[in-house]
This record gives sequence, C-alpha cells and structure tokens, in this order.
Amino acid sequence: MTRMGHVLRAKSAVALAAFLLLPLSFTTQAQEGMDSVERAVPTFSLSDVDNQMWNAQSLEGKFWVINFWATWCPPCIEEIPSMNRAWEVLEPHGIGMLAINAGEERVAVEDFLTKIPIDFTTLLGDIDSLPNWSVRALPTTIVVNDKGEVVLEALGPREWDDEALLQEVIDLL
Repeated sequence: MTRMGHVLRAKSAVALAAFLLLPLSFTTQAQEGMDSVERAVPTFSLSDVDNQMWNAQSLEGKFWVINFWATWCPPCIEEIPSMNRAWEVLEPHGIGMLAINAGEERVAVEDFLTKIPIDFTTLLGDIDSLPNWSVRALPTTIVVNDKGEVVLEALGPREWDDEALLQEVIDLL
C-alpha cells in the first residue's frame, strides 16, 4: 500500500471512531437489557483469526450473540470478561457467539487477543461492512435467531453475565 493509501486509511479509521463513539458520549451508564428489532442478517464474508471464512449462511439454523468491538474502545474492552462468562452459560444451550472486530489490521487484533483473550470465535471485520449490520456505536451486540434475523440489539456495554440478560437470550430458543 502506498503512503497515501495508509494516510487515507488512517483518516477513515479516525472518522469511523468519531462516528461510532458519538452516540455513546451522551450516555453515562450502560442500559440493561436489549431492544427488540426486526431485520435480516446482511450479506457478509469475513475471516476469523484462524483463517476460516464466515458468511450469513454460516449462521443459519442456530441462535447467535454477535458483538462488534475494537481494540481501542474502552467500553468494549471492559465488557470482554463478562462476555467470556456469558459464553460459558450460552454454549451448553447451543447458542453461538461471535466477536466481530471493527476493521482493524489482523496484527493489531491478534496482538490484543494475546493480552485480553476472547474465548469465542473472533472475526476480522471490514470497516465498510459495519453500516450493513446497522452498527452505530461500539460496542454493539446483536442476537440473531435461527432463521437469520436480527431480533435483539444492545447499543453500548452490558454486564453480559447478568442472569436476567442471559435469560432474555435463552428464552428466545
């Protein structure tokens, strides 16, 4: 990539960060629970950190909790331990979890994961695809049903190991 390409990518990342963090600057505390929504999972094709490809068809037939995050996002980092604990509860129920990074370079994500591990599958996101998922701030977490529909959304951080929040997801089964 040329120097100009790196500069443009850096400017795009700064603009995206400002866009994604703007809604959270107006909230001082994370809300509890999630909002009901109705929309289809967008078309996507992303690699995970183990180089396996994922797409919308990969999600079919199973419920998923999908978290959008970034290494530079303090609320995202703060909620990772509770998301790992939530994974321990949800996995036996057959509910999958994915962490989709907000489009950072592979090396940055892999370096971060050596310091703060995510226990479930992490996808290397594409900065251009976040709007397709209707992600307006980081962190954002969505719940996808077994028909490929986004049915719940949480904008901002949560305590994902909270019993009531976990039950809200489990009750969808």
